[in-house]
Amino acid sequence: MRKIYLLMAIAAFVMVGCKNNGSKKADKAAEEANAAVENAVNAMDEAIEAIESDAEMDAKTALEKLSSADAAGLVESAEEMLKKNPNAVIPFSAVENKPTFNDSDANEFSKWVTEQVQYPQEAIDQNIQGRVVLQFTVNKEGQVEDVQVLRGVNDLLDNEAVRVVSSSPKWEPGTQNGTPVNVKYTFPVVFRLN
Repeated sequence: MRKIYLLMAIAAFVMVGCKNNGSKKADKAAEEANAAVENAVNAMDEAIEAIESDAEMDAKTALEKLSSADAAGLVESAEEMLKKNPNAVIPFSAVENKPTFNDSDANEFSKWVTEQVQYPQEAIDQNIQGRVVLQFTVNKEGQVEDVQVLRGVNDLLDNEAVRVVSSSPKWEPGTQNGTPVNVKYTFPVVFRLN
């Protein structure tokens, strides 16, 4: 995620710099782009730290914290993004009507994930536990795609979290102005040994 924001800032700096050849406007635009990227990365780090420090935080609250931090990096509104690209991926916190899982919210999805997870025996043997933070898209058809690890614990746990979330049944897609849209989620999967 940080790499994407950094690349966006670099691209904005290069595009503006080339277009305006080092003018004051170009410098100001580059500074604003860099500040937006830095703010987004800081917000994401703060959200992840808050989640990691609160082991009892429910999935819905964690999802809202991460999605809000992710949306903080956006310069455009969901509507502006969709005007430019009807296939744009909208952050969870910015979409008008959120996708639903089994006619419910993120807590229902969290319960489903918990039921599906098979704690890797090797991770149990090595006493490995923690919170894997994933990012994925619920597309216009309600399918989960593009599952990525934002913050991993260990390959064993990371791979299991990706496997489970990737196998999710269909969701009811999110909508913007009544039209189905692609929605980006940031979601924690907790692995805890008793």
